[in-house]
Amino acid sequence: MGDILLRTKSEIEDCDKHLQSSGAFDTEIESYLTQYLVVVLCADIQQEMYRLSEERASIAKDIAISSYVSTSARKILRSIRKDEIAKFVGMFGTASQVKLNSLISDTEVTIFNNAVSNRHDVAHKQGAQITFQELKNAVVIAEKLLSAVSKCLVS
Repeated sequence: MGDILLRTKSEIEDCDKHLQSSGAFDTEIESYLTQYLVVVLCADIQQEMYRLSEERASIAKDIAISSYVSTSARKILRSIRKDEIAKFVGMFGTASQVKLNSLISDTEVTIFNNAVSNRHDVAHKQGAQITFQELKNAVVIAEKLLSAVSKCLVS
């Protein structure tokens, strides 16, 4: 699972270097970059969820089933809040959903969902108030969540 969220992590690294070299932490520039990055993070998570569902479907070795799961995932998983991810995983079986819920703490869910809510505010409202460090913390939890999804669906 070390290959997940590569775009997000690469762009965070680039922005971190820029913020450090320019001394732009605690400025509007940090806010703008962080708002952009939270959108990238959510897109990366959504794509990884689709990939994991397709990987799970491939176990059946049935092209029609794989196609159905791929198409359905894109119609069903519209939000990546943790509860929506858990419902989606639950469509592969209740035991998978229970296992997923046991692997992520309430504190982690709060941090993760805050980042996802901030993405919504960036896209649909007047922006968001998320710090660069809060975003970096959410990325760590997103990796843990996606790893847990992988354990529930594929492993």
